[in-house]
Amino acid sequence: MKLRTEWLFVLVFVLALALPGESKRRLSVTHLLTEWLENPLGIDTPQPHFSWQIQHADRGASQSAYQIQVASRPELLRDGKADMWDSGRVDSPQSLHIRYEGKPLQSRTTYYWRVRVWDHNGVTSAYSQPATFETALMDASEWQAKWVVVPRGGGNGWHSQFADRVDVTKWVQIDLRQPVEFQRVVLYPARPHNWVRDEPGFGFPVRFRLEASDEPDFVQPRLLADYTQADVPNPGAGPFPIDVGNQKARYVRLVITKLHHPADTRPLAALAEMEVLDSGGNNLALHAAVTTDSWNMDSIEENDWSRAMLTDGIRESRPSDRFAPMLRREFKVNGRVRRARAYVTGLGYYELYLNGQKVGDRVLDPPYTNFHKRIYYSTYDVTPLLRRGDNCVGALLGNGWWKGKPHFLLQMYIEYTDGTEQIITSDGEWRWAKSPILDNSLYHGETVDARLEQPRWCEPGFIMQEGVWQKVLVGEMPGVTLSAQMMPPIKVTQTLKPKWISEPRPGVFVVDFGQNFSGWCRLRVKGAPGTTVTLKHAEVLFENVLVNQQNLRSARATDTYILKGDGVEVYEPRFTYHGFRYVQVEGYPGTLTRDDIEGRVVHTAFEQRGQFECSNELLNQIQRNAQWGYRTNWHSIPTDCPQRDERQGWMGDAQMTANMGLYNFTAESAYVKFLRDIADAQGEDGRIPDTVPHVWGTNPGDPQWAGAYLFIAWDMYRHTGAKHLLEQHYEGMKRYVEMLRREAGDSHILTRNNYGDWVAVVETPKDLISTGTYYLSVKTLADIAQVLGKWSDEREYRALCERIADAFHRRFWSAETGYYGNGSQFSNIFPLYLGIVPKEHQQKVLEHVIHDITVNHKGHLSTGFIGTRYLLDTLTMYGRADIAYLVASQDTYPSWGYMVRMGATTIWELWKYEVGPGMNSHNHPAFGLVSGWFYEALAGLRPDPVRGDWEHFTVRPHAVGDLRWAQASADTMRGKVAVRWEKRPDAFLLSVVVPVNSSATVYIPKAGIATPALIEAEGRVWSKGSFNPKVPGVKSARDEGEWMVVEIGSGDYHFKLHADR
Repeated sequence: MKLRTEWLFVLVFVLALALPGESKRRLSVTHLLTEWLENPLGIDTPQPHFSWQIQHADRGASQSAYQIQVASRPELLRDGKADMWDSGRVDSPQSLHIRYEGKPLQSRTTYYWRVRVWDHNGVTSAYSQPATFETALMDASEWQAKWVVVPRGGGNGWHSQFADRVDVTKWVQIDLRQPVEFQRVVLYPARPHNWVRDEPGFGFPVRFRLEASDEPDFVQPRLLADYTQADVPNPGAGPFPIDVGNQKARYVRLVITKLHHPADTRPLAALAEMEVLDSGGNNLALHAAVTTDSWNMDSIEENDWSRAMLTDGIRESRPSDRFAPMLRREFKVNGRVRRARAYVTGLGYYELYLNGQKVGDRVLDPPYTNFHKRIYYSTYDVTPLLRRGDNCVGALLGNGWWKGKPHFLLQMYIEYTDGTEQIITSDGEWRWAKSPILDNSLYHGETVDARLEQPRWCEPGFIMQEGVWQKVLVGEMPGVTLSAQMMPPIKVTQTLKPKWISEPRPGVFVVDFGQNFSGWCRLRVKGAPGTTVTLKHAEVLFENVLVNQQNLRSARATDTYILKGDGVEVYEPRFTYHGFRYVQVEGYPGTLTRDDIEGRVVHTAFEQRGQFECSNELLNQIQRNAQWGYRTNWHSIPTDCPQRDERQGWMGDAQMTANMGLYNFTAESAYVKFLRDIADAQGEDGRIPDTVPHVWGTNPGDPQWAGAYLFIAWDMYRHTGAKHLLEQHYEGMKRYVEMLRREAGDSHILTRNNYGDWVAVVETPKDLISTGTYYLSVKTLADIAQVLGKWSDEREYRALCERIADAFHRRFWSAETGYYGNGSQFSNIFPLYLGIVPKEHQQKVLEHVIHDITVNHKGHLSTGFIGTRYLLDTLTMYGRADIAYLVASQDTYPSWGYMVRMGATTIWELWKYEVGPGMNSHNHPAFGLVSGWFYEALAGLRPDPVRGDWEHFTVRPHAVGDLRWAQASADTMRGKVAVRWEKRPDAFLLSVVVPVNSSATVYIPKAGIATPALIEAEGRVWSKGSFNPKVPGVKSARDEGEWMVVEIGSGDYHFKLHADR
C-alpha cells in the first residue's frame, strides 16, 4: 500500500494522457493515416504510404507482422475481398510509411483500407475500422479546364534579379503558343510608378540581342537582331521598335549582355512591355507566357513587378488595378446526383461558391509556391450543394502572392446514379464583374464598399447587367505542374475577444486582444450608407495609446469598410491577413464594445500535438509564446513574420524552428510540401536561395539558410522515420553539397556568407560559420546516406568531413588564446557541437564559453538566430545543462524572459525591445527554437537520431537550477510519448509513457545518491546493486555514474529513485 501511495503525484498526469473515448483493448489498431493525413480527400500519389498506431494492454508490446487490405468498395473490404491489394502477412515491425504495392490507382476514386497486426507473442488483432483515401487527378492529361483570366491592368512590368556586375548575361523569353509569322518586336521601357519615377527608361538593356526558336531551350537559336557590339542609347519614355524581317517561330528570346546600372542600386534589366507584331500590327505576344533565366527565378515578383506584366498589353508602368473580381457560370443538373467533386485553384487566392454558398472553410487558398513551376489545387465534395435543375458556380479572386492578372481553374465532375457523368469546367463562357472588394493586398489590407454588393450574384437566375458582367479571357500557364494539395489548408482556427477597448481620442477606439497573432478582425457595425470605418493593425502602441505601425515599414495593414446602410452589417476580410495585437478603429458609428469586434486567428490549420510545462512559470510563458509564434507564422510556408512588408519563407528561420515545430504541432505534411518547394527552387548546379519561394535574398543562399534543405529533411526523419522522403530528396541534397564542395575547393574553407549569426549581440567570423555549416551539411548528408544504405556515398562524405574538420581547426584555432575565432560564444560552441574540437582542447574551449556566459555576460547569451540554435544543446551535451538553464531563465536583456517581462506574447526578431521603423518584428519564430530544448533537455524526450520515428527514444531529464518538476508529451505517429518528473528532498519521481511498438532508454538522475534503490509501480527494479528482471516491461537497469539507466518497452511506468536503505 505504501508503494502505491508514492504514485499519487502522477495521477493527474496519467489521467491527462488518457485518450477520450478510447479504451485500451488487449490488441487493436487505430489512427490510420494515408500520406500523413486522416481519410484524405484528393491525393495524387500513385503509391501512397500507410501508417497506424497499435493499442495493447500489456507492457513491452510490439508488432511482429501486419496485413493490409485495400478495396475499391467498402463491402468488398468487409467481405475480405481486397480487389486492389492484399499484402498478405508481412513479417515486419514497421507500422509507419508502408508503401502501397497493389493495382494502379485510378483518378477520382475512393479506396477503403484496413490493417491487422500480430503482436510479439503472435496474437492476431481484429482488423481495424476501415479508413479511406480518395484520389484526385492522377494524370495531367485529365485536365480539360482552361485557365480563365480577368483582364485587369497595371503594374511596372518585368524586373530581373539584381546582379553584381553589368556584364552578367540575362534572358527573358515569350511563348507565342505555336509557330507564327511576325515582322517586328517592340520593347517598351519601364518607369516605376512606386520607385524611381523620375527616371524614364529604368532598367532598359544597354546591350542585347533577339533570338527565335521553335524549341524552348534555344539549343539552335536564330539571330533576329544584334545590339551587343555597342551601347544602345536609352530610349527614355519612348518605345524601341526592332524590325526583324519575315520570321516564323514559337519562342522569342531577349538576351541581355550588358545591364543598366542606375546610380542608386545594382545592375538590372527591366521592361514595361514586349510586343511581337505581325504584318497587320497585331500583338501576338498579348497574354503570352513569359519565362526567365536562372531556372525561371530571374524575375522580381513583388512591388508591382512580375514577368507576367511583360505581355499584359500595358505599355507603360502604372499602378495596378487591385480589385477582386467575381466570376460565375450557370449550368443544369438533369438527374439524381450520386457524387460530385470540384478540383479548384486560382492565382492568387480564390473562394469557391455554389448556389450562393461558400464551399468549404479554407481561406487564403491555394498555398504559396513558385507559381510559374507548381500550383496546388484543392478537392471539394460539392455533392450536398447541387440541386436538380438550374445551378450556379462562382468564384471570388484575390491577389495573394500572385502579381499578374487574376486566374481561375475549375474542373467539376457530377456523377449520376444512372452511371453517367457531367463535367463543368472553367472556360471562355464564364463571366466576370468587379466585386465590392475594391483593393486587396496581403501587406496593405482590404478596401470594401458594401454599397457595390450584387445580391445573389452566384445563384441561378441572377440577371447580369450589360457592361458590368464581361467575358473572361482564356489563358495558359505553360510548364506549370498542377499538384493536389496534401497538407492542412489555412483556416480560421480561433476567435479572440478583446481584453480591453480604449478611446484615446473622440471617435478613435483602440482594441487590445491581449495576444499577438496573425489574422484579421470580424466587425459588427450599423450605420448610414457610405459611412467609412477603418481598422489599423499593429503589434505595439505609442505612449498616447494609438497604434504604432512604424515597424511594419511600408505595409499599411489597414482594412477599410464602407457601409451599405442596411441594418447590422458584419465585415470580415477575405484576401489579406495581418500580424497584430492591437487594432485602431476609426469612423465607427457609435461606441465600439467588446461585442462588436473579434480577433480571428488564421494560419495553416495543423493540430497541436505537444505540451511542455514545468515549475518555472517564466519558462511556461516562453513556451506559450513560442507556440503562438510558430503557428501564426505558418501560412502554407514557414514565414519569418506575419506583419510587415516581408512574410517570406526565409530558410534560416525555417530550419531553426523545424525541430520545435514537430514536437508541438502535426506539421509533417506541411514540411513535405515545403521540401518540395525547396526542390522546385533548386538550380541545376545545386544552388538553393535564401527564401523559398525565391522572392527575397540571394541565390545561392547563405549556407545556413540554403542548408535548411538537409536540416529540415533530417528533422523530419528523426521525428517520423520517413525514409522515402529522404530518398525523394537525396539527389537534390547531394547536388547542393557538391556545390559547396566546389566552392570550398581543396582548402575546405567556405567563405561565402550573407548574414553571419543573424541579429547576434556579439558577432562571429562569417567564414567560421560557413565552414562549420559546410561540415554540418556534409555530415548530415553522410548520416542520410547511412540511413538509405548508400554505403559508398557515406564513406566518401565521412572522409570529406574529416578533411573539413582538420581545415577548420587549422584555420580558426588559436593555441595562444585557447579558443576559436574571435572568442565569441558561437565561435566556440559551434565546433563543440560539431564534435570537431580535438579531445585535448574540449575542456578548455568549454570553460571559455562558460566564462564568457557567466562572467563576461553575467549569465546571458550573446548569440543570434544561428548560434542560439546550438548553444543550449551543446551546453547540455557537454554536461552543463545548468548553464543552459541559467541562460534560458534570465529575464533581463538579452533573453527570452526579457521579452516576457516587456509584455511579449510571441517571440521577437531581436533580443532588444524596439518599436521604431526598421527590422523590429514582434512575432518572429526563430528564437522560439528554445521550445525544442525544453522538450529534449528539461523534460528529457528525444527520438533516436538514427532509427527515427520514435521507434526508440531516450528520456534524460535535467533537474537543474530551481526546477522542481517538469512534464512533456507529444502525440507522435506511433502514439503518445510522455514524461513527468518531480524532484523531492529524498527522492526523484519519474513517469514515462512509451507507445506500443516503441522502446525507450530512461536516464534517472541519481542527484548525488551513492547507493540508489529504484522502484516502479509494479515492483522493485534495482536494489543492493543488482537488477530485478521481474518487473513487467523493464528489460534491464544499470548504475551509470550520475544516472540510473533503465531499458523499457511500451507501457506506462512510474519510477521512484531514493537511497537504498
